[in-house]
Amino acid sequence: MPNAAASNTRLIRTDGQRLWSDLMTIGAIAGTPGGGSFRPAATDGDRDARNLFVLWAKEAGLTVTIDGVGNIFARREGSDPTLPPVLAGSHLDTQMPGGKFDGPLGVLAALEAVRALDRAGIHTRRPIEVVNWTNEEGARFAPGLAGSGVFTGRIGQEALLQGRDRNGLVMGEELARIGYRGAAPIGGRSVDSYLELHIEQGALLEEAGTTIGAVTNTQYNGGALITFTGANSHAHTTPMSRRRNALAGAAQLVVEIERIGHALEPQGAASAATMDVWPNNRVIVPHRAEVGFLLVHADRDGRDGTLDAIEAAAQRIALALNIEVEMIRAPARDRFDFPVEMVELTEEIAAELGHAAMRLATLTGHDAVNMHYVCPTALFFVPCRGGWSHSELEWCSPEDATAGADVLANMILRRADR
Repeated sequence: MPNAAASNTRLIRTDGQRLWSDLMTIGAIAGTPGGGSFRPAATDGDRDARNLFVLWAKEAGLTVTIDGVGNIFARREGSDPTLPPVLAGSHLDTQMPGGKFDGPLGVLAALEAVRALDRAGIHTRRPIEVVNWTNEEGARFAPGLAGSGVFTGRIGQEALLQGRDRNGLVMGEELARIGYRGAAPIGGRSVDSYLELHIEQGALLEEAGTTIGAVTNTQYNGGALITFTGANSHAHTTPMSRRRNALAGAAQLVVEIERIGHALEPQGAASAATMDVWPNNRVIVPHRAEVGFLLVHADRDGRDGTLDAIEAAAQRIALALNIEVEMIRAPARDRFDFPVEMVELTEEIAAELGHAAMRLATLTGHDAVNMHYVCPTALFFVPCRGGWSHSELEWCSPEDATAGADVLANMILRRADR
């Protein structure tokens, strides 16, 4: 729990209208007809959003540095600059397409929190850094959670920079092209704590009529890439009994994964998410098809058992169709608990501001998942309408966005003024 001196710190408030204006302005960059945004990492849209964020940060008097994988740090100096900084932020890149709030809310609320400290005339003991992490989404380049992963040493820098998108373009070269392959060292420095505000990406808060969700833990995640291999043949002339159709295997597996996923609810979920087919020519029976899927589960045995069940289904399908199959499992992510004192700090400040709060788990990855390994970390949610996310339907009300920003601002103050 915060010490007595910290608990007596007066509350500050963010400017909700300015935050909303910032969200809508960034959201309009590479905006989509359906009201979302299309800014995968290292695209021109990502560049333009980064440029605007850097401009706003400098206008707020912050010192901006960019590291070798494009992470942006906007620093407000503390009265003791030798102390490790408090970091707060998220990401500006989006899915393809995505919404206006997943990521940008955390970055822009942290920036508005710094402005609120300036308006209140408060100078903290510790430095504060607003951070925009590179390629959190993993929509264009794999893996996701990339910038924070390299910062914390959980992803190799060169492997990431040499990654290619579906058009063969190299991530490091694309970052350089948009002007965001920086010169600052990547990680290797002490961080006091990391704070991340995010939309829930689920409907629990909305259904409970609760404004703040203090995240207590992650869950068990897994996935795999399954490759079926058959044989090319003429789609008109090859007898059905002689066809070795890799796409047929992939299609049957997609249906099976969906059936398995439905059976997991409410403890988990699984769905196929990607499919690639070769040669993808309508007059040729395809010889190769790849299916990618992800799953989440509340316990390890459920996660591992689901992976085994999907692999067994793929083997049965391949045997029935006289094709071959290979399943390469993605690195699994096990559950961990966020520090109790950070969860309690979230709840305490929410209560002081008059907001209802509840505890919940995160079903998906956030940069906070990586930062957890190097410093005390808090992740907390505000509602999003209908639970929609990674979608143009994604929406967070101005009131909830402001409430989250107020909680974040006061968490930053408590941590930075210790």
